[in-house]
Amino acid sequence: MDKPVLEEAAPRRLAHEVHRRLEDMIFSGRLRGGEVLTERRLADALDVSRTPLRDALLMLESEGLLKRRGARYLEVRQMTVPEYMQILNIRRLLEPEAARLCVGRIELSRLAGLRERLEELEEATASGRKAADPDGSAALDAAMHDEIAGASGNPLMASMIRDLRRRTRIFDLGRMPDRAAAVYHEHIDIIRAIEAGDGNGAAAAMTRHIDNVKASIIRHLSTI
Repeated sequence: MDKPVLEEAAPRRLAHEVHRRLEDMIFSGRLRGGEVLTERRLADALDVSRTPLRDALLMLESEGLLKRRGARYLEVRQMTVPEYMQILNIRRLLEPEAARLCVGRIELSRLAGLRERLEELEEATASGRKAADPDGSAALDAAMHDEIAGASGNPLMASMIRDLRRRTRIFDLGRMPDRAAAVYHEHIDIIRAIEAGDGNGAAAAMTRHIDNVKASIIRHLSTI
């Protein structure tokens, strides 16, 4: 009796996995806005058959990440500057509150490890001994924000923050390497406030960080 259900579940899981991978490619900029998608090329790149790929593409289209070009083709929808700003405005509401709520809940030893790595990177980058490492910095950035959101005591807020942050990933340090030292310093300020048990200070530091991210994106966009 259960076999047909299991047989149906496997293709759905595969389609959702392909959807996740494509979504990551869009948010990371590997699939750029306006790019027309070719099923054969994508299927080869992801090493999947056309069926789960098509299901995943339909999901992305329904979410507004892809749009139709004519009757046969899908292209990556270009996210507008106002949309980026709106996402950052929502992050500005949620993430300072998460930083405030995580005080007393977060595992301080893990946070201390992140702070120490950030301090090493800040010193090395500021002194010119080491150029910014976009991939490593992005991973460290995600780890810090995820730790804070996850310790907020509000799983729905944490999930929303993770999703919103993924949608602004295209503007990481790979696009704006001149921000590296400042980003490290801003993250350290947030962590130190949390370590000191200062919820309001952590929230204020997170607000400053997101305001600086927003300002840097506006400056970047004005040059292209």
